[in-house]
Amino acid sequence: MSLLQRQTRPLNRDESTLRDDRLFIVACDDTFAPKQYFDFFRITRVKIHVVPTEDGTSAAEHVLQRLRSIDYEEDDERWMLLDTDHCIKGAHLASFTAALADARRQGVKVALSKPCFELWLLLHHLDEALVTSFNSAKDVEQALRKVLGEYNKTNLKPEHFMLEHVPSACARAEKLDTTVEGGDIPQGNTSRVYLLWRAIACSALPSQLPEQLRALIR
Repeated sequence: MSLLQRQTRPLNRDESTLRDDRLFIVACDDTFAPKQYFDFFRITRVKIHVVPTEDGTSAAEHVLQRLRSIDYEEDDERWMLLDTDHCIKGAHLASFTAALADARRQGVKVALSKPCFELWLLLHHLDEALVTSFNSAKDVEQALRKVLGEYNKTNLKPEHFMLEHVPSACARAEKLDTTVEGGDIPQGNTSRVYLLWRAIACSALPSQLPEQLRALIR
């Protein structure tokens, strides 16, 4: 599909979906892991719609174009999940930072992971001090295989990333992020997916938020 073709808002108004349900539209530069991961979770009155990369156009500007192609309403939140693994090196840096600036102007929030989204998954199981030395996405994936006994980004297992793991992952990620310099272009390993999770938790009605996530509300 052309990136310029407008898509309808991805929230069907049927008997199980109320008009004031909160919608998070999350575009990512990955084809497999983020969509599977967020599809594991069900939160009453909150819908998380992940838009994966399916045509190989994973650069940040293309992720933003995909997000812009989807109709949204004023109360919807739009996010990009981006890896920095190859995007902040050499000639790629200028277009990456330009896409981040464009996103900010358009009210799109960004959750970066350096080097990759798998670092966020690893923080479900390891303390933040143990994930700072990885140099590449390959290193992080190897660490996941060691911790979990297996890892295949095309076939995530829900038992590896349970809802009760999320607050710990968020606490570790936030602690890690406070030690990293560089702002939009982090100089050390980090994952800001915790910011998305906190936004999700805060958007739910307190009485309907799963008990496992209540620690995310401050």
